[in-house]
Amino acid sequence: MKRLIMLVCLIMLFLFSTLLIACSSKSNLELLKSKVDIVNDKSKVGAIGITEGKKKGQELVPTALYYEFEIKNNGNKKIGGIGDKGLQVKIEPHDKLVSISKETVGFNIFKPSSYIDTGVGYGTSFDGEILPNKNGKYILTFDLGVSEENPQVPLRVPSKDKLNKLKENALDASLIITLNGKELTRFNLKTE
Repeated sequence: MKRLIMLVCLIMLFLFSTLLIACSSKSNLELLKSKVDIVNDKSKVGAIGITEGKKKGQELVPTALYYEFEIKNNGNKKIGGIGDKGLQVKIEPHDKLVSISKETVGFNIFKPSSYIDTGVGYGTSFDGEILPNKNGKYILTFDLGVSEENPQVPLRVPSKDKLNKLKENALDASLIITLNGKELTRFNLKTE
């Protein structure tokens, strides 16, 4: 009888510890705000310096798809850190958004290698860590082209109609948050 009680206690202890580990590994991150816009603002997206030709020394400001996210750490421990140990965010577009991206600019803007030879690119600005019960701000930008013709930046801004369609569907994606290359959580932006 003692052995049976001991065995039941061990099994219950094992189940309790497994449940405790499963609950503690659940993400304490909450997406508070997601905002998307099409911007042409040097203070938000930077500028491309012209290095040759008649306009050498001048700058071109790209038009970009601009995402802004606010994420809260509801836990009691800091999440993230500095450098490689920091939180990273990325957009994983759903099929419809990939299709609209290709239709708008000619390639999948969410795939970094697609920007080769376009003269433009993408960028991120983020807090590498979020303290307990605090919010972190994350910004992702995807350049869509420039308005002036220039051989250094061959990608031209699409029409207003195409830009509006891209903006209308820009939340047809998931926001993935990783730490040290490991996914912590993901948010379906279409339902948030």
